[in-house]
Amino acid sequence: MPESSDGPRGVSRRSVLYSAGVLVPGLLLGVHGAAASAAAPGQQGSFSAAAYSWHPADATGIEAAGVAFSLTAGGRPLAGRRVRFSISAADAVSGSVWFETSEGLKRPRRHGYVDLDLDGNGSVRLDDRLRVGPVPTRNTGADPVLRAQLVGSETILAVARISVA
Repeated sequence: MPESSDGPRGVSRRSVLYSAGVLVPGLLLGVHGAAASAAAPGQQGSFSAAAYSWHPADATGIEAAGVAFSLTAGGRPLAGRRVRFSISAADAVSGSVWFETSEGLKRPRRHGYVDLDLDGNGSVRLDDRLRVGPVPTRNTGADPVLRAQLVGSETILAVARISVA
């Protein structure tokens, strides 16, 4: 089977198939995200503070105390929803602040995001997952924020500034 679909200077079949393979998932994700975000109007998420700041810790990290999130719709808590919490510029600030998972692992792992389920009151505390390290965020050149969004949705529910000073 020839590589080119319309002569030696034409567009190759490989190029057409590659382009389609790149575009189709993006289109599907866009449709799914729009449907998920439109499914629940009136949702309001909030962190317990507009900004959080911690002192540098040792290299192993300490809990970032005091970080909580709640989600309501029409003034009533939304229980059991799965929310993704992410740190902007996570790679740049990985020595400053990160999420840690260790369930079933010998060594904890660092992540830039974590998915958590809200409790019966429509809230969750991040203290047991969010860690602070030894590198001040100003040394990284980044100005990170903590974001919350429903899993499967592109809509950001809440944002809070975070820093290690």
